Amino acid sequence: MSSHHSPGDVSRSQPLHRRRGPVASSRGRTVRVFVVVAALLMVGLVTLEGSRAAFTATTTNGVNNFAAGTVVLSDDDAGGVMFNLANMAPGTTTTRCINVTYTGSLTSDVKLYGVVGGSGLATYLDTVITVGTGAAGGAGFGCAGFTPTSVLHSNTLANFGATYTNYGTGLAGFVGATNPTTRSYQVAVTVQNNNAAQGLNATATFTWEAQNV
Repeated sequence: MSSHHSPGDVSRSQPLHRRRGPVASSRGRTVRVFVVVAALLMVGLVTLEGSRAAFTATTTNGVNNFAAGTVVLSDDDAGGVMFNLANMAPGTTTTRCINVTYTGSLTSDVKLYGVVGGSGLATYLDTVITVGTGAAGGAGFGCAGFTPTSVLHSNTLANFGATYTNYGTGLAGFVGATNPTTRSYQVAVTVQNNNAAQGLNATATFTWEAQNV
């Protein structure tokens, strides 16, 4: 018997090839379902990680406090001035004392400086400034009880004003002040026996300044 197929037989074999279409489509749906399930699992894992409970522990140092120190300086002049002299004569010496007290919490150095003015008498006023302890001071600027420690300045009043102009150049007679420490300052002025001093006047402002060290 001949094995040759007729055209009719070829057409009957074609449905075998068409049956492959539904199989491929089923596999595609399976892959898509797997991807969706994997995505859902990932979302679940992320949610679980974000919401899981945990043990914790803390330690606290407490409330820390900070406060600045102080630099406090005062004198006992009772609002007055040491010198208010008129009609001064040659060779006349006038002496005054003032007490300066440090009460700040920071250890400090105290220095003396000043401003001198007027019409020129300061050039003829010999001035001696001495630091010590124990002066009566007060509103009367008394020097009773004064015990000198060292002479800070011995020159004219004009020289004082030109030399000691600020804290940096000031007279350092009060070093390492703590709370409370008091120093007495004695200031003595004498009119020179110089005819050129006649009719002149002078002004002076004394300033004590403390800075912590």
